[in-house]
Amino acid sequence: MEGNITKGDIRCSFERIEGNSKFLTKLWNVARLISMFPQAEGKVELLEADKWILDELNLLVGRCRANYEAYEFSMIAEDIRNFVWNVFASHYVEMVKTRAYGEGGFGKEEQKAAWFTLHEVMKNILKILSPITPFVADYIWLELYSKESICKESYPELKWKNGMEKLTGKLMEFNSMVWKTKKDQGLSMKDQIKVAIPAELKVFEKDLARMHGIC
Repeated sequence: MEGNITKGDIRCSFERIEGNSKFLTKLWNVARLISMFPQAEGKVELLEADKWILDELNLLVGRCRANYEAYEFSMIAEDIRNFVWNVFASHYVEMVKTRAYGEGGFGKEEQKAAWFTLHEVMKNILKILSPITPFVADYIWLELYSKESICKESYPELKWKNGMEKLTGKLMEFNSMVWKTKKDQGLSMKDQIKVAIPAELKVFEKDLARMHGIC
């Protein structure tokens, strides 16, 4: 499904199949985590971290729509894989996990914002992914969101524009720096650490402090 079907036979390899299998396992594990939290009801006040990942989701929706229209299935698959693994799971989910559980001094409204965002992103990932991996996407959709097949859903609309995507590079650099510092010092990821949060990332301060154990 990732190849250009207009060109006949498609090259494949066991390594590629294994890589795709690992991605689907990652998606499944993230969906299982998200399934532990209810979908938020009523009005939700998003935190800056929530706005950030929704802006990144918006960019993904736009890119994948353009690539679907151009029949660039391999580019769509790679884009979704990178977003799920290297943006959503590695950074956002790790940032808000404490908040989603209602721990670390977060209030109920902050918790609800995390619940809403986790489910909103997962719903849209499944909708984008459905034409490429219909069985996996539909199974997760039916388990989490509806009694009706995801095939009846429309492609996601562009609706999140908070201007937070400009911080993506700096946010990822900071997280990677903290993880590397802990590793170099022989600390576990749960250990506390003293590190200064850059001024431009102060909008994420509470989530980052709980994520990294910054003291």
